[in-house]
Amino acid sequence: MITAQSLSDCEPALRAAMQAGAVDAKTTGRMRSQLGTEMAAVVLETARLQAKAIAKLGSGTWWVTERALQQATTRPVAEFKARLLSGASEVFDLCCGIAGDACAFLRAPGLADTSMTAVDRDPVMAAMAAENLRLNGNVSAASQVRVRCDDVGRLSIPSSATIHLDPDRRQGSARKTRPDDYSPDWDVVERLLEACRGGIVKLAPAATVQDHPLRHRLWISSAKSVREQTLLTGDVVSAAERDLGWELPPGGRSAVLLSGTAPPAVFGGQPDLDVDVADQPGRYLVDPDAAIRAAGLTQAFAVSHGLRTLGGPSGFLTGDAIDPAAMRTLAVCEAVDWFGACDDRKLRKLLRARNEYPERVKARGVAENPNELERRYRSCGDRPMTLWLGRLGRRQYAAITRDAS
Repeated sequence: MITAQSLSDCEPALRAAMQAGAVDAKTTGRMRSQLGTEMAAVVLETARLQAKAIAKLGSGTWWVTERALQQATTRPVAEFKARLLSGASEVFDLCCGIAGDACAFLRAPGLADTSMTAVDRDPVMAAMAAENLRLNGNVSAASQVRVRCDDVGRLSIPSSATIHLDPDRRQGSARKTRPDDYSPDWDVVERLLEACRGGIVKLAPAATVQDHPLRHRLWISSAKSVREQTLLTGDVVSAAERDLGWELPPGGRSAVLLSGTAPPAVFGGQPDLDVDVADQPGRYLVDPDAAIRAAGLTQAFAVSHGLRTLGGPSGFLTGDAIDPAAMRTLAVCEAVDWFGACDDRKLRKLLRARNEYPERVKARGVAENPNELERRYRSCGDRPMTLWLGRLGRRQYAAITRDAS
C-alpha cells in the first residue's frame, strides 16, 4: 500500500533514479526486488516525469503520476489563485490531487497563517499530496496543514471555511468539459459552495455553467494559452476586488492574462453585445487574448475600444482611430500593411517580392494550420511580419501587418 511514509522512505531511491536518468532493465529489476513492484513503478514514473513536473509546478522534488500531472494547475495560475484566497483563515483544497495548488497557497504571503486541509479520495493522491506539501509547501508548523483521504461529497465543511475545488475532468485520457460529467457531481459542488463563506472552482475553459447572480466567472490565460475557467463565489469575489483592485461584479465574466512578472491584466464585461460588422479592414487588425474569446467577451472588447468585427462575430477585430498601447497587454494590435485574396501561389510570390516571411500567423475561420504556414513561407524573405488569414463570407482573405508602435 502506498502511504506518505512509504513515499518518504523511498525518497533516496527516487533521487537515485532521477540522477541516473534512463533506467535499464537491470536497474528496474533490482528496484522491484528492493521496493516491491507497486512502489518501484511509482518511483520510476515519478523520476521519468520529474522534468515536466518542475516545469509545470516549480522547483523542488514532486511525487506525481502522468494523469495527475496533466490535471495539475501550472504554478503561475496557482500563485494567482492564492492571491484570490488572500486573508482566508481556513482553506479546504478539495480534490487536491498531488497538491500543486495547496503548495502554492501555503507559499503565498497572504496565506502564511492559514489553516489548510487537503482532501482527495484516492489514497495514492493523498499520500503524494502529503509528501509534496512536506517537500514543497513551506509548511511552518505541523498543525498548519492536514491531508485527508476522503470523498469530498461526504465532508462537512465549516461555514467559516473557504474552499478550492478541482473536480476530476478526465475519463481515461479524454477530457470532460460538461460539469455534469465531472466528479464529484455538480450537485455536490453546489452544496459545498452553499455551505462555505467563499470558494474557487476550477473548470475546463469550454465548460458551460449557469451564470449566477452571486458568482463570477474568470478565464485565466498564461503562456499564450487559456489554462482554466475559474468560478468565484462568496467572500472570494469581494476579497479579490479589495486586494487586486478589480471590479468583479457578481453574475459577470472576466478574462485575466498572466505574463511573467508583470501585473495581471484584466478585462471584464457582458457577453453577446451587438457590434458593427466590417467587410474591409480598417487601419488596424486586432486579435484579443484567447481568454477574452473563451469568456465570450470579444464583442464587449470591441465595444470598449470602438472596434468592428471583420466578417462576423468569430472574425478578427478592426478599427481606425484606436490606441494600440491601450490594449497591448490583452490583444495583438498591428497596423495593416497589405490586404488581399488568400491564394497560396500568389501569396508566396508576393512575400518573395517584398522579401518578407511570417514571424507569426494568425488564422480564424480557415482550415490552414498556422505552424505549417510559418514553416512553408519561412524561406520567402528576411523581413518579419504578421500574416492574418480569415474569411469574409465565402471568400478567404490574407493580410500583412506590422507592429503599430
